Amino acid sequence: MSAYPLFDAHPRLAVLPRAGIFHEATPVQPLPGSDGAWIKRDDLSNAEFGGNKIRKLDLLLGEAQAQRRRCLLAFGYSGSNFVAATAWHGRRLGLDTIGLLLPQADAPYVADNLATCAAAGAELALGNSSAALVSQALARSLRRLAMQGRWPYWMPPGGSTPLGALGFVNAAYELREQIEAGLCPEPERITVAFSSMGTVAGLAIGLALAGLRSRVVAVQVVSEQFASRAKLDRLIAQTQALLRRYDPAIPARAAPVEIRTEFYGQDYAVPTAATSAAMQAFQNASGARSDSAYSGKALAGYYADLALGLPGPSLYWHTFNAERLPPGVPPLPPERLGDYLLRAGR
Repeated sequence: MSAYPLFDAHPRLAVLPRAGIFHEATPVQPLPGSDGAWIKRDDLSNAEFGGNKIRKLDLLLGEAQAQRRRCLLAFGYSGSNFVAATAWHGRRLGLDTIGLLLPQADAPYVADNLATCAAAGAELALGNSSAALVSQALARSLRRLAMQGRWPYWMPPGGSTPLGALGFVNAAYELREQIEAGLCPEPERITVAFSSMGTVAGLAIGLALAGLRSRVVAVQVVSEQFASRAKLDRLIAQTQALLRRYDPAIPARAAPVEIRTEFYGQDYAVPTAATSAAMQAFQNASGARSDSAYSGKALAGYYADLALGLPGPSLYWHTFNAERLPPGVPPLPPERLGDYLLRAGR
């Protein structure tokens, strides 16, 4: 099974550079204890540091290499999976990383992701607003330009550019191949976290182009400042335009997306009772890790729908990283975590 069935279907896209950190399809598995329920294991997308970010980063880091950039600049919260994945895989490719971070509620994975950034030699800056981080980004980029002669490769939260979203257009084609191989049924619904929107935008486009009837259930895990219907529609249109730039014959299609806001709770990464219960049920059933920021709230939505007994098979797209830490990375001492949070104004 090809790692990029999208490129097999549309060969003109194959000119896009890839970094080589995404190698093969991630497994689909039944969710034990729930009839007709399935899991897409994107937590296994890379053996060292996985999760859904790898599909986006494979294309984004490939472009950074093609442009001969020497430094990556990524935005996120202080426990950002995306910033940690960028730092780890960027280092493996010989690229430095600057991470610009907003404060968030503490959670076990925050220390792990900061430890990964530290082990990868990332340069981190923490601030209390998006505007402050942009100011930091400009200042640090100017220093890199003076030092290295090149501007850093900027990436928004989650790597959710049109190019990054193509990683999930490809994922939908991958799912079609698994359905055709009899590895899982075609789902009526695909439940996934709705945050930086690249995963949802890419899946919506890819499912329609691949001829699948599935609709996307997008569970809101960030405030509407960062993810909304209007922003999603704009990203879908931009991603469709990118596809058509390489192959004008590709139609502008997208599967239906239902945005669910009732599982968000009080704030980013703050678990509700339903989140905590869903995370525990999922670990007991599958053995896989989840987090309170993204996958836990998506799981709360998924289990709520399973309890309703909605018709047809369904699929939960698991976006968290399977391993706590990459090989050889020591845990971050608690005193260093406290320093990061204090500097972030907590």
